[in-house]
Amino acid sequence: MPTRGLFRIVRQPIYVAFALTLWSVPTWTPDQLAVAIVLTAYCLVGPLFKEERFGRRFGREFHSYASRVPYWLPWPRPAIRRNDLSIYGASADWWGGDARWLRTLRNMAPARFAFFDPIVGDWTGKRVLDLGCGGGFMAEALHARGATAVGVDPSTGAVAAARRHAQASGLEIDYLVAKGEALPFAAAAFHIVVCVDVLEHVESLDRVLSEVRRVLRPGGLFLFDTINRTPLAAFVMVTLGEQALGLLPPGTHDPAMFIRPRDLAARLAACGFAVGPVAGFGPRGLDRRLDFTFGRLPTSAVQYLGQARVCDDASV
Repeated sequence: MPTRGLFRIVRQPIYVAFALTLWSVPTWTPDQLAVAIVLTAYCLVGPLFKEERFGRRFGREFHSYASRVPYWLPWPRPAIRRNDLSIYGASADWWGGDARWLRTLRNMAPARFAFFDPIVGDWTGKRVLDLGCGGGFMAEALHARGATAVGVDPSTGAVAAARRHAQASGLEIDYLVAKGEALPFAAAAFHIVVCVDVLEHVESLDRVLSEVRRVLRPGGLFLFDTINRTPLAAFVMVTLGEQALGLLPPGTHDPAMFIRPRDLAARLAACGFAVGPVAGFGPRGLDRRLDFTFGRLPTSAVQYLGQARVCDDASV
């Protein structure tokens, strides 16, 4: 009896410490995440119940599950290649494919334009570069708004998919294989550069921003979104997005490449941009397929949208 009484006293702190240890693991398996969530829930709600009955029942259920999974082996773990962009070239069918990450990307476009459209006003006649165009979701939306859209992406597979869909749809959109660090365009070639889901992946952020500045006309606009460099962003994008929910394959993102808004603003200013305010961006609900829908959020701690204009009084 004294031993059981002592265990009841120390059980809660032990579970709390174990849950904190699991949450600290930088790379997850779904089983580890499940155990961490269950333990955390117990630590939060356990004191609200009769300890003896609830503790025994929880203990039986928890140990029955935990004994079957290697949640207690956070190390060693399989090496995961970070910032692995092969996913973007591996999908031959960006538009007809049913992979969850493709559906997620398609769902993001309307929310991005909800931020971009009021800034631009009328896209008609504007020459717009979609930097990092992927399969062409943003480029086709730009074309539908009356812009002359040009897309570039380093992935030959993604560019091929974008070209096929544009041709099948009868759309005149130019797509080129190129990196943001070396854009194949003359100076002052575009009114606007749109760059979404890209800056957190590039080899040289400063070089990309310099190239964006070079190809923009005086007074030109740079519209972008990217991922904030915060612990919450790493948890949401990698632990949840890649490993728990499967929104993207593991390794797509590298938290070390995420960018704080103030750091991005400083780099843009150094390239000759006047930087506007940023806005939080992320999941707002679920559609009929239980995929996330996206929109503005009151916090930019995970993802954010932004704008910058070439420092010049000329209008776009």
